[in-house]
Amino acid sequence: MPPQLPIDILPEILRHFVGELDEQEILHNLLFVNRTWCQHSLPLLWTNPFLLCQQPENRAKLVETLLGCLSDQDKAYFAQRNPDLPTYARPSIDYSTYITVLEEKNVIEAVNNWFEKILKEKKEKAALAGVTINNTSKKENDRKYEATVLSAMLYKMFIERSNNIKWFNLDCDAINAKWYDGTITHQDYMADKILQAVANYQQSLQRLAVSFNSGSSNVDTPGLSKLVVECIKVQGRFLRDFVIENAGGDEFAEMHYALKPRANSLKRVGYTQCDFSKFPWAVGIEILSQIDELYFIACTNLRDSQLKQLEGRMEKPFPEFYYYVLKGLE
Repeated sequence: MPPQLPIDILPEILRHFVGELDEQEILHNLLFVNRTWCQHSLPLLWTNPFLLCQQPENRAKLVETLLGCLSDQDKAYFAQRNPDLPTYARPSIDYSTYITVLEEKNVIEAVNNWFEKILKEKKEKAALAGVTINNTSKKENDRKYEATVLSAMLYKMFIERSNNIKWFNLDCDAINAKWYDGTITHQDYMADKILQAVANYQQSLQRLAVSFNSGSSNVDTPGLSKLVVECIKVQGRFLRDFVIENAGGDEFAEMHYALKPRANSLKRVGYTQCDFSKFPWAVGIEILSQIDELYFIACTNLRDSQLKQLEGRMEKPFPEFYYYVLKGLE
């Protein structure tokens, strides 16, 4: 009888195939070796399925599978709003439980690919029947709005089903659909509910990246900032990356007080278009001087003296590009 590979070693071997696209394709092929290999490959393959599905048609198929994983309540809500769209049976495996990498731009793009596929199929059927479908700007805006609602719905499902999200990116404006005639996504799927779900369900966050509203919407930025603080305090013990955009004020300061107990694990911090007028530099210098990579882009109210003090505490100086950006804002 030929020697068999110990089952305990198999997950360690398969973990080496998680990462680049070519490696993900190899991992996909391993699903078909046998039942055991499938059981161990499946969770690794679905950690970030949007990486494997690069083409629009593949992303549309991915969304079809994920739509089947939605709860009956979410399916009913979306079907009520969109009775002409297809529904999908629940798959035998709940793939949403395996996801560990979440970036809202990938989810939104995939959902838009699915909507485009549905629209294309409708047009083809209409053409065969000799009917012309008019695509008005209002209908296009309605479709984009519904795509954003569905994206937020999927996003919230991933967070609530998988308690192992490691990489979390959220653009609050994108999820809240604020640019469609001022409409806001259904309250159950707003950015605040998503951030609250992160604080409630996640246990091993390594990256927390949040972009707040750009000032042209009515989204409650202070409220969202407080939820980011809650995420740091409750689920941030493994936090390595902290990236924030469009933040400032007392809430921005509160984030850094919450980061202080996490300073030893932080490796990378980045700020874009943030207001540093109330930044707690005493705490900030203590935290930021310990990390490996730091950047500020298009931020305001940065003081050269405090940046010099920060740079003096760091093991290595600011990269030239970052320092150029900082000097340009004086």
